[in-house]
Amino acid sequence: MKSLFAGAVLLLGAYALPVHATFSIAACDDTGSCGVAVATHNLAVGGSGVAWAQADVGAVASQFETNPHYGPEGLRLLAAGTSPEQALKQLLAGDGGYDDTTVAERQVGLVDARGRQAQYNGATALASTWAGAMGGRGFSVQGNGLAGAVVLDAMRDAYLAAKGPLAERLLLALEAGEAAGGQRSGRMSAALLVRTPEDDWRDTDLRVDSAAQPIAGLRVMFEQRQAHTAMIRAEQMVRQGREADADVALAKALSLAHGWDRIWARAARLAMARGEAARAREYLGVLWSINPVMVRMELEGERYVGLKGDPVVEGWR
Repeated sequence: MKSLFAGAVLLLGAYALPVHATFSIAACDDTGSCGVAVATHNLAVGGSGVAWAQADVGAVASQFETNPHYGPEGLRLLAAGTSPEQALKQLLAGDGGYDDTTVAERQVGLVDARGRQAQYNGATALASTWAGAMGGRGFSVQGNGLAGAVVLDAMRDAYLAAKGPLAERLLLALEAGEAAGGQRSGRMSAALLVRTPEDDWRDTDLRVDSAAQPIAGLRVMFEQRQAHTAMIRAEQMVRQGREADADVALAKALSLAHGWDRIWARAARLAMARGEAARAREYLGVLWSINPVMVRMELEGERYVGLKGDPVVEGWR
């Protein structure tokens, strides 16, 4: 029985599920950051070989019947200076009929760090409910099984109007596509991938593998990540004696926490470090409503000695 199960796992790995009804945006900005945001009516799009990006090089979205070789090979060609248009021709020419499919099943968007872009829609992909692609300086949007051309129009407009880091602009574009009708068949997963020149915590790799509202879930994860960054900044500013700036960063962290218990626990610790016992108790109260066990764990240490004897706090112990 064990060998049969192992064989089934290998078979699923060798023949990836086709990613139909997908829309995505690939882009690079002027900082050299490159990334892809994608949503689909299929399982775990973030791990399906659709989205690829490399800072200062480019981004690739390979969908409909995904050929996962297009991502690494496309980035290699772009890194060598090949234009997206020429790279796309080489990818199609060397397709190799992956997973018993042909280039007719491919839908691809490529962008390089110089702002050049190219798209391809295979004949079979174009035969889906509505499919198409378009691009402009530094971005490419593509989709199939969509409510109509308005989906890609909305993504383009939102991306061009957005300000701020690339990850935020890509997510706004994905949300705009969803609001314009998205995929007609439904929704299941979404992903946001951004590689930055710094190649550190500023990179983004977020995935919602299966959910009724995956793009909404992706927004929550993105904001929780922002909350974590803001909390770190608040702690740093307190150490630097920048109390007013710390308050601003802390307020941002709490507003974006979406019930993340660790953010509220760190807020309570920070309040105690600042000698604000009443505020620490307030934060612990929120934490109690989310995760009572974590409150009890927090109160085990010496950090909260200033709250000893408080009747409310003692009731949490």
